[in-house]
Amino acid sequence: MVLRGLSFLATILLARWLGPAQFGLIGMIAVFIAIGTNIADSGMSASLIRTKDAEEADYSTVFILNLVLSSTFYLLIFFAAPYIAAFYHQPIVTKLIRIYGLTFMISAFSAVQLAILESQMKFKQIMKQNMPGTLAGVFTGIFLGYLDCGAWSIIFMYLTTQLVQSAVLWWRSSWRPSFSYSKEKAKYHFGFGYKLMLSGLLNTIFQNIYNIVVGRLYTVKELGYFERSRAFNDYPVSIITTAMNRVSYPLLAGLQGDKQLISAVYRKIMRLTFFITCPLMFGAAAIARPLFHIVLGEQWLPAVPYFQVLCLASIFYPIHAFNLNVFKVYGRSELFLKLEIVKKSIIVIGLFASFRFGVIGLVWSSVICNYLALFINTYYSADMINYPSKQQFLDMLPTILISGLMFLLVYFTFRWQGASFSPLAQILSGITLCIFIYLGFNKLIHAEPLSYLVETIKRRKLR
Repeated sequence: MVLRGLSFLATILLARWLGPAQFGLIGMIAVFIAIGTNIADSGMSASLIRTKDAEEADYSTVFILNLVLSSTFYLLIFFAAPYIAAFYHQPIVTKLIRIYGLTFMISAFSAVQLAILESQMKFKQIMKQNMPGTLAGVFTGIFLGYLDCGAWSIIFMYLTTQLVQSAVLWWRSSWRPSFSYSKEKAKYHFGFGYKLMLSGLLNTIFQNIYNIVVGRLYTVKELGYFERSRAFNDYPVSIITTAMNRVSYPLLAGLQGDKQLISAVYRKIMRLTFFITCPLMFGAAAIARPLFHIVLGEQWLPAVPYFQVLCLASIFYPIHAFNLNVFKVYGRSELFLKLEIVKKSIIVIGLFASFRFGVIGLVWSSVICNYLALFINTYYSADMINYPSKQQFLDMLPTILISGLMFLLVYFTFRWQGASFSPLAQILSGITLCIFIYLGFNKLIHAEPLSYLVETIKRRKLR
């Protein structure tokens, strides 16, 4: 969390220096980098984590497959780069994508070492080993940004981060590939992983499809507004969800034989995470304008409406992630893939229905599609963990209602009286008011997640 926070702060500083257009260029190629990263892993890391008593043949086979797949895709985008640049009418994209694409090849070299640590739940060790790479990347990005190197500042920040992190994982890991390849192991891991990979590819493409449409139909600056509002929107919920996922997936995988226990553990994790992320995003939407004004500068204020609307979708980000984890735990990668196809078909319909209404229409379309996808995920995971989708929504309802009330009170207070306060005063008073309203109402109704949170904090203090 600390490391991602450093990278996030670096991107904020770069956003102030570089402006929307440079981030728009990165948004144009983000989908291709995300696809390469997904292929570099191929879902086989998840297969290693869930494999009990994995052997050397498992690790080496997955290592070789990751390298072959990532190298093949890199060659494809290397030669396709000029056509991608022509599609966006931005010649510089050719060089940007060829250099940025090296990141997923580098990540393939350390995917197995990372999977071993995750399967052993050594998350503190992972954080320590990732720290040098994050620091090196942040320093590189800020230095190049100061020199006004434009989009290259962002690219070399991530490239340096990935290179150093992979090198440290190799240096600190006792595992080395023996290059012994087993067709049986390949069939087993790829048989499980390729469905997750295809699901991930679908998810990646359609997560970034709005970038593609905005980049093609509108200006590069408009794409910059959309891309950064979405990135800043995703950051707080994704960092919390990623931390919880790293713990919950191995934990649930170890309990896969006990449906009742999985249901209890899942319900507690889901409610606690949602209790934190839901008010966080509603609160961020309420104070978005003064927040963007101070953090990013006036040049980024056109991105505020996009950010506020996207907050409505981000509140459910953890629920999506946890429900999808259930499919992985029970080895239902074929169902995972089928559902992804259905959800992406909904997105295509939404795109065709909304693009004529401009970027804001596309943003609202993504929110509606997100809600429909949530219903699908919870409906099909319900039987596996004995936690019906209706009950999941009922568990979330009090948090949603209180968070929504908090947003309305703070937002309209600023609309009526905000002009008389400085942006900093609006942020500080808004945060204080959000905390007071949210905790006050939850205390009033004796909310169970609040008790979970208090107990967790007390236990950590006693350690």
